[in-house]
Formats: sequence, structure tokens, C-alpha cells
Amino acid sequence: MAGTTYTYTPQWNQPKAPVTGITSIPVDMLIGGTNKFGTASDVVLLGKLPNKSVITDWYFNVTTLSESAVYSLVLLAVESAGTYSVYATLESTITTSATAAVTSIGYRPVKVSLSDDRAVQYVALALNCTAGASGTVSTSIYGQLSYVSDGTSLA
Repeated sequence: MAGTTYTYTPQWNQPKAPVTGITSIPVDMLIGGTNKFGTASDVVLLGKLPNKSVITDWYFNVTTLSESAVYSLVLLAVESAGTYSVYATLESTITTSATAAVTSIGYRPVKVSLSDDRAVQYVALALNCTAGASGTVSTSIYGQLSYVSDGTSLA
């Protein structure tokens, strides 16, 4: 993935061991100033989900100030070389415009099931720009993803 990678640091140190009940990754991020986001292959790492967790739902709102862009909400696996690959796509097309915010909402369970021999036992929640021209100087991302990691039944 070429492009700029941003890390939303407040949620980057998520628990790596199971936590009883529902855990969430809340996000309230503004990329602005001289930083630009929205060029194809730009990525924001939003948080970590431990292996064997099950996503219960998510809600994210993305707003750009001056340009249209297309994003995807993905889970990225860390490969042995330290690079990322797409593990799962939660939403493939989130299209923003300069005039309106766009929202991604999901209520389907998605299970993280990595091989036990993988060195890194988590996936990264990320917003990936799949199409964009030059990036905008103001991008707002807020919302949250909820998951369980202790084997709690979703029924």
C-alpha cells in the first residue's frame, strides 16, 4: 500500500487478550492542517481487533471538505514482513463528496480467525482510500466499531 498512512493512536493499543463483554473502538479523528488525506492508497489505521473476536456492529461517518473520494472500511492482517494485506472488507464503497457526509453502518457478525502460527495475532481496522485525486486538507472520521472477544454468544 503506497500512499500516506495515518494511525489513530488513542485506539491503537487495544487489548490483545479477550475482554469480557462488548469492547468498542471509538473514533473521533480530524485530519487537517498541512496533512492531506484522500489520495488513492491513503490509509488510516483506526484500531486493533484481537484474533477470535467477532464484530457485532459499526457506525462511521466520513466527511471531506473539498473533494470527492471513495473509501473502503477494511480489516488488515499484518504479514511477516510487517506489511499489511486485506483480511476482510466490511464495506467496499464509501463515496464522499464536498457537499455531504457519508455514513457506513453494519450489523452483521464478522469473525476474526487467524492461523495460530501467525506472528501477529490481531487485525487492524482501517479506512482505505481506493479512489481520490489529490487529497483534501480536512477529513473528519467519527463513529465506532463494537466487538466481543471472549467467546460470548451473539444470540
